[in-house]
Amino acid sequence: MKQKRLIPWLLIFLFFYLPVGAWASEITIYDNQSGNGDSYWRNLSEDEEVEPGASTAPGWDLEGMFYDNGHLSIVGEWNFLGTLSNIGSGDIFISTQGSVNYGQDIGDDSTRTTVSNTFGYTYVFDVDWDGYDEAAGAGGYTLWQIDAATQVTTARDLGNSNPAFYVGGPNDTQVGTGTYHVTGDPTPESTGFVGDTHYTAYGFDLTLIEGFDHSFIAHFTQACGNDVIMGQVPEPATMLLLGMGLLGTSAVCRKKYPKTP
Repeated sequence: MKQKRLIPWLLIFLFFYLPVGAWASEITIYDNQSGNGDSYWRNLSEDEEVEPGASTAPGWDLEGMFYDNGHLSIVGEWNFLGTLSNIGSGDIFISTQGSVNYGQDIGDDSTRTTVSNTFGYTYVFDVDWDGYDEAAGAGGYTLWQIDAATQVTTARDLGNSNPAFYVGGPNDTQVGTGTYHVTGDPTPESTGFVGDTHYTAYGFDLTLIEGFDHSFIAHFTQACGNDVIMGQVPEPATMLLLGMGLLGTSAVCRKKYPKTP
């Protein structure tokens, strides 16, 4: 039947299109923290999980990254606009190259240090968190294209949470500017995450990047590096290969189970 023939193509569509479609998809990279002791939550997801040795107070918890039709958002119990112990939100780093180096490559540091961007990030949302207009419910950011010569400031405590802040570089190019928003929801069930009030920072527009193909890795942390949240959308070619694999499987099934007269 024609309807049955449409099934493999529908599967390809779902796997290939949904990450860039009209519905928000969670793209969080789970770091699968595990270990001994009670110094940090040890869930295998990012929900109720922070970095080893960090504070487990709910207010520090970053829980998920989402992608919706070219726009990035972050959810957590961390209030992106507020500060705890004078520690604020960092900037949002983006790689469109398919891979990044993690912060432990430069080691832990008890102070915030300015280093070259050897992490592989190619863009950064330089977010003006302090300039957020509460009355308008909006703030601004600048999107920069960066390279290995760009200077970034590391997170204060944990090497694996770096980088945290954009500083600048000789080859940096301003790509564009945009507006972001932050909302707070006191009902945890609305987000699907455990805990108290959840905040969402959203409106970070990746389509400002010329030739953007909807594949990237994103990284965010606080100034202290208490928690880190990362997300990834696979390359379209990867999703297409997966879809073709599904199509091939369907073809094998048709051979194995021929239609009876």
